Amino acid sequence: MLRWATWALLWSNVAGEAKFAEFAECRFGTPAEVAEIWDKQTLASFSLSQLQAFAALACGHCPLLSRALRCQKRKVKRMTSPDWKWLAFLYMKEEAFLAKRQVQGMVQHVWQNYEARAFGKDELKPVSGRGVDSWGGVGQTLVDSMDTLWMMGFYEEFHRAATWAETQLDFDKDLNVNYFETSIRHLGGLLSAYIFSQRPGLLLKAIDLAERLAHAFPKSEAEVVPEEKSRKIARTGSHLSRWLRGAKNFLQQVFEVVEESGSGNYSELDMDELPADLSEHLASPKKLPRTEATLPLSDVNLRTGKATDLAGYLSLSETYVPVEWKVLALLTSNCDYVRHQDQVLEVLNQSADLASTGLGAILLRKNGDVHAINDNRISLGSRGDSFYEYLLKDSIFLGTHANPMARAMWASFRAKLPGLLVETPPRHGGRTQ
Repeated sequence: MLRWATWALLWSNVAGEAKFAEFAECRFGTPAEVAEIWDKQTLASFSLSQLQAFAALACGHCPLLSRALRCQKRKVKRMTSPDWKWLAFLYMKEEAFLAKRQVQGMVQHVWQNYEARAFGKDELKPVSGRGVDSWGGVGQTLVDSMDTLWMMGFYEEFHRAATWAETQLDFDKDLNVNYFETSIRHLGGLLSAYIFSQRPGLLLKAIDLAERLAHAFPKSEAEVVPEEKSRKIARTGSHLSRWLRGAKNFLQQVFEVVEESGSGNYSELDMDELPADLSEHLASPKKLPRTEATLPLSDVNLRTGKATDLAGYLSLSETYVPVEWKVLALLTSNCDYVRHQDQVLEVLNQSADLASTGLGAILLRKNGDVHAINDNRISLGSRGDSFYEYLLKDSIFLGTHANPMARAMWASFRAKLPGLLVETPPRHGGRTQ
């Protein structure tokens, strides 16, 4: 019954109903045959055109615009299950190849224009074709694009961008930046580019930026350390070298599997080179007393280190950025980068008990209390979404060794989700809202 319900949901429109009638005409059988190939989550991810292609194949027709398949176009004939399954996978492989080629062409077009017209600038204006420093002159587009260039196979373009980042990118600016946005775009961009390329200059830039962003967390006197110690790169032993090699090989496997099969089946990936236990390397040191622990302020000056709360409140989604900072901790063996991320969860749980309630208000004070402002609310949209995403990412990144508080909050959030979904009666045309 569940499979029938899933199938009916996927075909709940005029075009889909027509194709579903075609299934009945050629006596295709039941949706269970399709469910034998893909589970319901995968089926739900297919587009309407893909479902129409499967319907055509099962009835002996060729999918529209497919050049990889030769099948009957006029006579309707029910195909045997093995035949149409083989053609379906062939169709998916062809579609994956065409999609990859299309995406690569689009990225190449955009990057060539950026490199020619605005290389090193924060942004390329699409109409005027001018490069502008709308983020303060920190190479926002370039830094955020380097890992994409590598994944697309544009290695020459990548190395030109990396050379600019190593030699021209300068964070010593009297510039207020947003802690969250700069962490995910610049810190994350530099770290991912370093993991792919192993260019040490990129890691040095990431460390320089992280030391500046860390001022978003108010420090007690006990936390202040000498400048030379805070900027020192810790030893990179055999464990780190093995982790870097394993991370790069694992990511490369992902792209190869998608390219070769088009199925998105990662069950055959070799993850032996990825260390199973990272907890000893990411163990958070001493915790701050409750009176000192606070959430990060929204903005920080890259030169002076002065942190401010420009909006007058903090957004839930901008308080927690664990993956980028924990990757940096792993690459540098500096666990100070981890402690503040764990501190965020402690503050939020003590103020809102998120490990039990699962959902929190989106506008907060720096001590984690709910801000008394008219626009405040609980939301999975703007100002709330990233927090819940990072709870999941943290669990995926460290598995059983993830912060127990993060795992508890994610479990509580998932338990609350069903109560947030409402199914309304069908309107005109039979569609369920």
